[in-house]
Amino acid sequence: MMIEEVQAHLRAAQSQIGREGRFALTLSLDGREECYITHWFRPDPHAFEDCKAVGSGTVTECLAALDRYVASNRPASDRLAAGRSRAEAPALMAAE
Repeated sequence: MMIEEVQAHLRAAQSQIGREGRFALTLSLDGREECYITHWFRPDPHAFEDCKAVGSGTVTECLAALDRYVASNRPASDRLAAGRSRAEAPALMAAE
């Protein structure tokens, strides 16, 4: 998987969750093919940034965990709309 594909997946997840914050993908540098994804956000405008673990393992496992995280943390109105138009919408969209 190319880095551009991973970046597109992260951008798509960010747009689907509908919140402020960012996802971070961290890769190991010790020769193992492991990584983890975290979601960084501010609970309120005056709070310190907080971090929530999303997934760990291979890149593929992390992206699957990201998809599950987004599905369970998407605003309720978006979940209903996604259920109605799931067959019409592409699973992954890249943004420039």
